[in-house]
Amino acid sequence: MVIIQVDRLKEEGFRLYMKKLQLKKLYVPAFSIVAVVLILLVLISISTYRNLNRDKARALEFIHRQGLALIRTMEAGVRVGINHSKIQNGHEVIERLIRETEKDEEIAYIYMLDEQGVIISHSDAPKQGRPADQAPLFIDEGQVQSRVRELSDGSKAYELAKCFLPFHLSNARFKCNNIIVLALKMAAFEEARHTDFHHALIMAGIVVALGSGVLFFVFVIQNYYLAQGTLKETQDYTRQVVASMANGLLSVNQEGEVVSYNLLALELLGLKEPEIRGTDLKKFIDFEASGISETLSQCSSVLEKEIHHRKKSGEEVPLALSVSPIKDENNKCKAAVIVLRDLREIKRLESKVKRSENLAVIGKLAAGVAHEVRNPLGSVRGFAQFLSHALKDRPQERKYAETMVKELDRIDRVVTDLLIFARPLEPQLAPVDINELVEHILRLVHADARNRGIEIHQDISPDLGKLPLDENQMTQALLNLILNAIQAVESGGDIEVGADLHAHGTRLNIWVKSDGPGIPPEQREKIFDPFFTTKKKGTGLGLSIVHKIVENHGGEIMLESPLPGKNHGCRFNISIPIDVDKINFQKS
Repeated sequence: MVIIQVDRLKEEGFRLYMKKLQLKKLYVPAFSIVAVVLILLVLISISTYRNLNRDKARALEFIHRQGLALIRTMEAGVRVGINHSKIQNGHEVIERLIRETEKDEEIAYIYMLDEQGVIISHSDAPKQGRPADQAPLFIDEGQVQSRVRELSDGSKAYELAKCFLPFHLSNARFKCNNIIVLALKMAAFEEARHTDFHHALIMAGIVVALGSGVLFFVFVIQNYYLAQGTLKETQDYTRQVVASMANGLLSVNQEGEVVSYNLLALELLGLKEPEIRGTDLKKFIDFEASGISETLSQCSSVLEKEIHHRKKSGEEVPLALSVSPIKDENNKCKAAVIVLRDLREIKRLESKVKRSENLAVIGKLAAGVAHEVRNPLGSVRGFAQFLSHALKDRPQERKYAETMVKELDRIDRVVTDLLIFARPLEPQLAPVDINELVEHILRLVHADARNRGIEIHQDISPDLGKLPLDENQMTQALLNLILNAIQAVESGGDIEVGADLHAHGTRLNIWVKSDGPGIPPEQREKIFDPFFTTKKKGTGLGLSIVHKIVENHGGEIMLESPLPGKNHGCRFNISIPIDVDKINFQKS
């Protein structure tokens, strides 16, 4: 029992392990897709951030070049417009250039500082003559300083400051006398920046939406596979339940065609799968007599109706048939479920009970008759023996007296058999060597078998050992079977006596097989009945006593006739349960 429980636990553990493994296999693709989506989100985010920064740098570089180009254009304008001999007019030229340049919509402001940081010219005239907020310092003529400033109206401007040098000083010592400051509006830049940012947000939203869609799709697929797995497991479990049922199960549609079934139903009906799949069940079962038609038409149930089904082999099987309707959403019958229960074992037990009851009645009657007959029978036999001795000088009369004694002895044997049959035969179990038991019986019948020219063979398993049996009763049972076989087998025939252990040593099987004419079918059910005999001088109690002895040992005796592959012969099989614990105790 412990080993069985351990095996079941191992089996259940393996099943759970396989189920977890399948779930892991289902989750791996889902986690992989999620990981890919997250990686894509990270890569797209990094790429978008770098693109925004790169676009910002390019835009600022463009503004920077634009401002620097304007400053250099002003320097070139001053070089063209200033007369070298009249340098004092240079401020007028610069101021005119500032006035003209500041008309450009892209310029926020432009002004020039002297070397003390005072504004000498400004696009906003009121600011001229004021010191600058911050005067940049330059160490060479090509140096340009830039920054992004926020104006008073909240907008931003890109400011460039450069030493204003209308003339080349490559051969002179560098001195920054004037500084020009130019601020370009960044409205277009900010608008483009916002547009790029909004575009990035839209792309991120699209990616998130796609990722969410993928995750939702993965979730749906995951649930689908889990539902499919659960459904398949439920279907497999249902199939196993249906297949493991102790009864046959069929379902038919409204037309009576078989929709589903289990193997036991096929076995009970004596059919094979190709014969029944989609076949009209009316070919095998009478729908009217069984009540199936009424169920399909009126949705009424049929409970445990006994029918007799004849298989193709000719065997008639008693069945208990139950029919239940299957209704649709409109409460109309659309199909039916049919349950078939094998009644052969129940019929056999009923017959056994009935036989036991009859035997009990016969036994009581036989016991009473035997006791009443045996007492006067002894007196009559005594007088017959007395007459036999008294008439020794009269041979003819003495022969009659001896015949009376023999017949009285035969009556006494019948009465003895009746008493044996009638009284309880509680077996006295003791260790019995089956080999020795069979050899002893064969010695008793050796003369009879030899006289009839019959060979008796043994097929006793060598490892039987001693088994708990009632030696006297088993001797009487086997002796009756072997004597019957000797009387049935013709000269030159064979008889086999065998024994072995089955069912892991828990059942003893003993058989007596003969190649005689066999037992006709009409007599097979009667051979164990008391007083049934086909012999002219038989009492009809021999096989009844054998049956009783086997039953007292808790066993069964079965007849097989004719023998497999032949049209004659018979075999009596005795199966007796053996208490293994008693055997082990005896061996120890």
